[in-house]
Amino acid sequence: MSAAEDYSKYKHKSLIVSGLGTFMGTLDSSITNVSLPTISRDLQTTIELVGWVILAYGITLFSLLMIFGVVSEKKGYQFSYKYGFAAFMIGSILSGLSPNIYFLIASRVLQGIGAALLIAVGPALITRSFPVSERGRGLSIIAMVVSVGLMLGPPLGGFIIGLAGWRWIFFVNVPVCIFGLYFTFRYIGDFPITDPHKKISIGGVVSLSMGLLLLMAALLLYSRQVSEMIFPIGVLLISFLAFGLFFYFESKPETRLIGLDIFRNRVFTFSGSAMLLVFISSISVTVLIPFYLEEIKNLKPHQVGLFLMVIPVCSFFIAPLAGYLSDKIQAVFISSFGALLMAAGIYLVKGFLPGTSLTSIGVAILVIGIGMAFFGTPNTSAIMGSVKKYQLGSASGILATIRTLGISLGVGFSVEIFSFYRDSYSGETLSGSEPFIYGYHSVYQIILFVIILAVIFSLVRGKNLNKAT
Repeated sequence: MSAAEDYSKYKHKSLIVSGLGTFMGTLDSSITNVSLPTISRDLQTTIELVGWVILAYGITLFSLLMIFGVVSEKKGYQFSYKYGFAAFMIGSILSGLSPNIYFLIASRVLQGIGAALLIAVGPALITRSFPVSERGRGLSIIAMVVSVGLMLGPPLGGFIIGLAGWRWIFFVNVPVCIFGLYFTFRYIGDFPITDPHKKISIGGVVSLSMGLLLLMAALLLYSRQVSEMIFPIGVLLISFLAFGLFFYFESKPETRLIGLDIFRNRVFTFSGSAMLLVFISSISVTVLIPFYLEEIKNLKPHQVGLFLMVIPVCSFFIAPLAGYLSDKIQAVFISSFGALLMAAGIYLVKGFLPGTSLTSIGVAILVIGIGMAFFGTPNTSAIMGSVKKYQLGSASGILATIRTLGISLGVGFSVEIFSFYRDSYSGETLSGSEPFIYGYHSVYQIILFVIILAVIFSLVRGKNLNKAT
């Protein structure tokens, strides 16, 4: 009897627990954005300072995802969800009770710790508890949960703020966390620990978390053009030093945290690389398209929101089909097809002009959304199926870190490249909307190359190995 069959009794229970954890982390990242102006007025603080309500959560989440993935291998999935829901609940309560902006930022750090515990282990739990023949379908349901969180966050946040005030966007997390704790103890309380004898290297933990934290900080500082770029570059160099120290610890068997052998896995490395490039490409669309629709097409914000909802809606409806197909067909074919569709959509986006019709814009975004849906679940299934059982927690944490890094790089890259080319030609040979269009086209010429590279990585990675069974 295979390990997957041994644990198949947990599959629906695991889906409930991991689904709640994923929903909490996704919803909170989208629901909080709409509250920033209200928080700024109520706590009498600046726009720059209130932005840290988002940044503190994001930096904490990014710097701990990989660590908590490893910890779950030693402590078990119940440990991650138990303390994840508890930390998220306490952080939510403190956030709602915050008397000033500094208290709120500190509370958001605690929320970020809880979210990292919840998000880091979801794919590992699903992979461990679902049979190989159903893994794609299990992961596709999690993808649907992510889509629901992204779609529900902004309108729900606006409704709650209008009805009860901004503090309640944090208080509403409490009952969900209570349900999460209940299901954790009831459903996966006796779920076997993957590697209870695993050693956790303190040096590896500190160096990796510091490297990731400083990398995220450098990206954020760079995007804000702090101190004429000298300070961000210094932070980035320190980050590289921390990563160098981490690889030193990883090279020694007695102090390694993750084990560099996981990156010798062709399917894992190339699938992860394709995932990083896909997220960089997709985020550039969601960042720049709103500016194009508002500044060039003169659409209202709520109209722009309808266009952007196409992508999560596609994921919600198509992810189950993609997951089902990945259980029947090699993921390399399904996810590569998705990346190709994305490339076609980005090619269409690259050609947008002031006179482009709204129908053409909608079709291009739809193609990108369908492509992302076909890429995401099969690619995740390939990543999680390619590692050994004792590496599931590490792979899950790495996967979540790649996703967050791709989003951050996509935002910084697209904005910086766009601003550089737009400003370079403003007031010179171009006039009116031409500087905007020139900068816009310059970004997507590069992004088209990035997504084509993702297609290549996806195609050459090889077939599913299914080592996690």
